[in-house]
Amino acid sequence: MGADPSRVVDAVRRYAVAVDAQVLTGPGVCSGLGAWLLLALVAGSGPARADDAAALEEALGLPADEAVEALTALLDDPHPAVAAAVARWADAERLTEDFAAWSVPDRVEDGPLPDQGGADRWASERTDGLIEHFPVQLTELTRLVLASALATRISWSIPLTELEDGGLGTVGSTARHVVLDTQAAGPVGVVAPRSTSGLAVVSVIADPQVPRGQVLAAAHEAAAQMTTRRAPAGLEVTRDGHAWTVTEHRETRPSFRDVIEEWTGWVPPWRLVSDHDLTTAPGFGAAAAALEAFVLPAERPSDCEVRQSAVAAYTATGFEAAAVTGMAVRAAGMPLEQEVLVRRIHVRLDRPHAVVAVALHDGSPWDHLPIFTAWVDPGEVAGSA
Repeated sequence: MGADPSRVVDAVRRYAVAVDAQVLTGPGVCSGLGAWLLLALVAGSGPARADDAAALEEALGLPADEAVEALTALLDDPHPAVAAAVARWADAERLTEDFAAWSVPDRVEDGPLPDQGGADRWASERTDGLIEHFPVQLTELTRLVLASALATRISWSIPLTELEDGGLGTVGSTARHVVLDTQAAGPVGVVAPRSTSGLAVVSVIADPQVPRGQVLAAAHEAAAQMTTRRAPAGLEVTRDGHAWTVTEHRETRPSFRDVIEEWTGWVPPWRLVSDHDLTTAPGFGAAAAALEAFVLPAERPSDCEVRQSAVAAYTATGFEAAAVTGMAVRAAGMPLEQEVLVRRIHVRLDRPHAVVAVALHDGSPWDHLPIFTAWVDPGEVAGSA
């Protein structure tokens, strides 16, 4: 029977909104789906304690069996524009006997722990070179690692116009434009370039007084509306707004309508690289507690680290993005210091806005699934497109 795709989409969208609000505190990119996939994998391990299982299901937004079914369906029916991989690596001889009873879906890559170079190669190969390093360090104390990778490269149907001021110009033939009324942020301006493949990239701008978290939620809301089979019912725009201007004139031209609307847009080109600590993200506390049951009693309390490396770029010709999420369970030992490279590339924008990339694939479990979210802030990224 399988999990209801619409329930999965709603669950992933709610999870992505929660994670985005936690980690996108400035310019950056994140994949809530990448993290959600790891929680779904853990749900299939049969958490030892009922309260851990309940906390996992609350974060996932689905019962454990449905979450595992959703994970299986996404891997069994890959999206043509989104490469996806999930892996479980373990030092099985140094885990409890219960670990052998944890069966993962067939398409989850299951095997022994690689070294750091092997994990880095996996990240690079699964993202077509967009991410070169696995986000979590593997050490002699590492006993179990879960990983997910998502990557996409798409082209716009018609390239956007590169403007002298550094921005990108859109017209009706290259993008869809609309002003939508959202529950989270009220009226928002939306620009969505027309793409050649099943991925919609929706940029959303709200009133500058709206808090960032509400703008991110509104972006997911608008992206859901923009990816329905019917064109969204936008607001009638007859006067200037917080991110749009209106001019009117009369001219003679053939038309059956009294009013002809001609939309244009300005969007910034941008490239963002992020490294997120997801250890305290929704659901991962319960996931860490569940996985500790596989650690030998003598090596408890275990240490759990969850990190995500993500990159995305929006250009005149298209969009590309990738995220690798890693969850490592380590045996008790002396704390290890590690130096983490955080590279933020700020881009020049008109005002802060959110971008959500949504998969489109009729009849597929991927259809309408939000894959990536980005938050862009002009006050911090000026001059670095």
